[in-house]
Amino acid sequence: MYLFSICLWLFADVSPDEEPLDWNTRMIIACGSAKGLHYLHDEAKPSVIYRDLKASNILLNEDFLPKLSDFGLAKFGPTGDQSYVATRVMGTQGYCAPEYATSGKLTKRSDIYSFGVVLLELITGRKAYDDNRGPEKLLVDWVNSYIDYVLFHF
Repeated sequence: MYLFSICLWLFADVSPDEEPLDWNTRMIIACGSAKGLHYLHDEAKPSVIYRDLKASNILLNEDFLPKLSDFGLAKFGPTGDQSYVATRVMGTQGYCAPEYATSGKLTKRSDIYSFGVVLLELITGRKAYDDNRGPEKLLVDWVNSYIDYVLFHF
């Protein structure tokens, strides 16, 4: 089962006869995904920058334990005194870190940004990119509009 299909089953798109995914299960998915990313970044030798972390690349077993899949875009991390890997920009719309998209400099932070988008999907039950969302097609933009509203209206 893919996390992407589970995200649609959270609370935003649940039919009246279905129960949303409970918070404990969401946290199991989030923590397991974070552990996988931590392993790639800090324990694997050489380190790996996943580069395509998204809901559809997180597989879940029957207990909702996540496994990262599809390492087709992964790159070995920077070595020596380098802080980034220069590469052609690749990834999925809605998950790609803005600084990576504009510079082509791939760092572990690029994966961390993508992980944050997956967390937002788990919390909100919305897709990272949605053509039907209006001007805020990116989930990050949609969330930022609410943050701006709270900051400037309360």
